[in-house]
Amino acid sequence: MTIAVLGGTGPQGRGLALRWAVAGQQVVIGSRDAARAQQVAGELGHGITGAANLQAAQQADIVLVRCPTRGIPHC
Repeated sequence: MTIAVLGGTGPQGRGLALRWAVAGQQVVIGSRDAARAQQVAGELGHGITGAANLQAAQQADIVLVRCPTRGIPHC
């Protein structure tokens, strides 16, 4: 199973991607900038790959979209 984390270059996306990869899942980080996604994937290791958002989603069985929470009121 492959999990794509779109918006995966930020702290929360990185953390989720790394934890899933360490647990044995195939993970691809998606970003608007494919080179940035590949850089972050290389930094994290554990077989994580990086791609542009569309390509990451096309490779995955499960897609997580990580959106910034700025401006969202907390309950």
